[in-house]
Formats: sequence, C-alpha cells, structure tokens
Amino acid sequence: MTHVHARIQAFLQQRNAQPLQHGAHTMPDAFYNKAGALPYVAATERRYLVMKPVPKHAHLPPPAYQLCKGTRMQLLPTGWYDITEGSAITGIPETLLATALREGIEELGLSLEGITQLCDAGPYMFASTKAQSARHMWLFTAQLSSEQALLPMEEVADSTAQRRWMTLAEFTEHGRGDHTAILADIDAKLEKK
Repeated sequence: MTHVHARIQAFLQQRNAQPLQHGAHTMPDAFYNKAGALPYVAATERRYLVMKPVPKHAHLPPPAYQLCKGTRMQLLPTGWYDITEGSAITGIPETLLATALREGIEELGLSLEGITQLCDAGPYMFASTKAQSARHMWLFTAQLSSEQALLPMEEVADSTAQRRWMTLAEFTEHGRGDHTAILADIDAKLEKK
C-alpha cells in the first residue's frame, strides 16, 4: 500500500487536476469519505472506463456496471486504514485526488503514465447499495492517451469482476441507475470544456 501511495505522490508533484465547471461546495473535504476516478478517451464519442464489482451476496442479482469509487484512507502510526463513515480522522488523510487515483489503480488498472489530463469533476451524491441511503463522493476525470493505457487485468483487485469501455448511451443501458445521471452530468461538462 505504501508503494502505491508513494507512486501517486510522485505523480501529483508533476500534475494537478484542472477544475471542470462545477459550483462551489460548502462542505469541507473531510466530509467526503468517498472519491473516484473516471478514466475516458476522447474519440469521436467519449468512452468511459467503468467496472462491475464481484457480487458479495450470491442470493442477490449481480451488480451493474458502475463508476470507480472507494473509501478514503488515513495514515496512522501503524499504517494505512480506511476512513469509515462517522469515525474521526485521527491520522493524515489521503487527499480526495489521491484516493481517486488509488481506487482507479486498484479497481480499473489505471496506469498513471497513460493519463494525459486530470480534471476535478466535483461532488456528487449516490445511493448506498447496502444501506439504501444517500452518500457523498468526489469525482475526478482522467483522460487517457488510449484505451490500451491500462495495467493488465491480473493487476486489478480481486473485487473487480470486469472492466469495460462504454459510451454514455451504453452505460445508460448497462450501468447502475444512480451513476447514470452522474456520468451524464460529467459528460456534459466535458463537452463544454
């Protein structure tokens, strides 16, 4: 884990995320426990890299494709640990961008070397699949040089069943419902950029 954090910090010394058009937010960064990365390629029609998680419960239908997101971590004297909702941050928290990149590497096989542009897409709400309650997350887009600019699937976390490139229309058909509106909003922001 420390190795991934060191790679991300070295990468962020060379790059920063440009803001996409989004309104001001009033909640501090510490409010956001979740962050995610949305890799895309700018072809004739933008294609986004999304993932399908491994089902956690065999008695439920398999999950739909979704945007890559995950829980922020904090550095404590004994190592890196998730920041769980409702718990106090007692260590040094990851930045939202560092969380997004780490989750992109883990869940999608995002290769930092393949990123040509990073953008801060801002805060979004989604529904927790477990508790069915509203959650907050912060998203970043990562334009890649090509669809092949990824780590091999063998290096992706076991929690990812599949990763797939999709247009907005394809994601609307095959993606998670509460993530579809988020992707449509980000797609519109990228169109204006």
